[in-house]
Amino acid sequence: MIIWRGWGILAVLYIGALIGLLVGGLGAGVLRFEGAMPLMAGVALLLGGAITTLHGWYVNITAPRSRATAWALEAEPKMQAAAQAGAFAIDGVMPRSREEADSMIDAEIARGRALIGRHGPHSLFFVPMEAIGILAMVSGLGFLGVGVFLTIMG
Repeated sequence: MIIWRGWGILAVLYIGALIGLLVGGLGAGVLRFEGAMPLMAGVALLLGGAITTLHGWYVNITAPRSRATAWALEAEPKMQAAAQAGAFAIDGVMPRSREEADSMIDAEIARGRALIGRHGPHSLFFVPMEAIGILAMVSGLGFLGVGVFLTIMG
């Protein structure tokens, strides 16, 4: 049973599709020599791993950080305006001075950014997509090494 969260299943699809296309289609069909299979598997793992890493980095790291920045840019002026009007409170606590209000706003913005900008949930077997992509690329380098060795020795 495959366990994934969010777009984590795309790691299998990206890598699997490229392996099927390059190893099955190009390696077995077009390039008919023994060293083609590991070479094509290595290239497929490198390309699939790169796509998975880039997509995982975007959905797990870049997008949450940009959402947190957008939230902070929108929320801070609202909090400042509420503090100016004397209607600003956090957890029922109202600031006693402008400095305390600024301190409370800064703390709330930092808390919100940390909550909104945390690592995304896109994973496969509890491993983030970008880590799966990196592992696939390392495996691809191994397959390329075997393919080059078989080509040279064969």
